[in-house]
Amino acid sequence: MPQNNRMNRYHIALTPEEQELLSKIDLRDDLPVAIDPHAVYQSNRAPILAVMKSLIDRGAIPQHRVSFFTDPKYKPGRLKGSRQSLFERNGTRGEEIFEHPHFKPYLRYFLHGCELPTGAISEFEREVDNPEWVSGSDGIDLAKKAIAICRRHRIPKHEAVEEFFKLALDMGISFSQANTIQGIISRSGLK
Repeated sequence: MPQNNRMNRYHIALTPEEQELLSKIDLRDDLPVAIDPHAVYQSNRAPILAVMKSLIDRGAIPQHRVSFFTDPKYKPGRLKGSRQSLFERNGTRGEEIFEHPHFKPYLRYFLHGCELPTGAISEFEREVDNPEWVSGSDGIDLAKKAIAICRRHRIPKHEAVEEFFKLALDMGISFSQANTIQGIISRSGLK
């Protein structure tokens, strides 16, 4: 978990019970060879389900993060539908989605926000300054600045597209402007 206060401000506040549940969850995608991924999956199921139920019951997940998962307009690309509907198309429904091994990145986002280097987040925050002032063509300029940040921090395009979109939403930038940033990064020459 990041130690930087700037990044921690995007983390949602957890109750002591949720913190205890989270301590039992292995949120890593890349597991060491010596660790059995199926064992991790099995041990994660109950605590992930419990923490998600708790977060939902108390409305702790910011609405834009919920929309990122449930609203089709938050997911660009050829496949139509939301990220949630992709699970449903593959036969995983309801609470089973939370137990699915591919749900972990969404849980990380719900809990902590985007997955960008702390330095990249700080630079982007400085470029934005006050998110309330972002309007009109500002999304274009911010996208160009995000691309420059990606180059400095060697953030690959496939990560930058989604993570800067998430960061923009967390900062309070409108969906329209965040979507502009996402679109321009996706069409950029980043590798």
